[in-house]
Amino acid sequence: MSQLVSNTNKELLSALDSDEDQIIVEGFMERYSVDREEAEEILQETKKWLWLASENIKEKKGFRLFIDNSLLIIDEMWHTFILHTRLYQKFCHEKLNLFIHHEPTPASEKIIGFDSEIEKQKFEESQGEKLSQQLSYIYDKLGPETVIKWYDEFPVKFSQKKIHSIKK
Repeated sequence: MSQLVSNTNKELLSALDSDEDQIIVEGFMERYSVDREEAEEILQETKKWLWLASENIKEKKGFRLFIDNSLLIIDEMWHTFILHTRLYQKFCHEKLNLFIHHEPTPASEKIIGFDSEIEKQKFEESQGEKLSQQLSYIYDKLGPETVIKWYDEFPVKFSQKKIHSIKK
């Protein structure tokens, strides 16, 4: 078991280590009013998300990770990373051993109106189950600190309203 944990930690640390982060950080700072330290932290968390997504695919977990409102700042950094296509492709190839596509949530999974209260309740239960799976996976792979950062700290620090206000 410790061998597995050790290999996982090595892979994660490798994914987080990059000589070209400054280009992405500067690109993010051009789009958002954040300081360098904040942008670097958001990029690190985004790379952790991408590593987690690659692990989910490799392990064939049977569920798909998703960006929800708590993770919007990670999504914004991911968009910035993707704009640097060569760096993003290199990162995916060299650090993750597979390309992580950015696939927005389909409209059918973001239903706003419901025909009945029962339909609404079923949808909310389904979303709750998906979130529970995701939180458990994050906890198991990255630990409680990441769950707290992504689901307690980031939603307060980088709410949708806050992100909108810091966008240049």
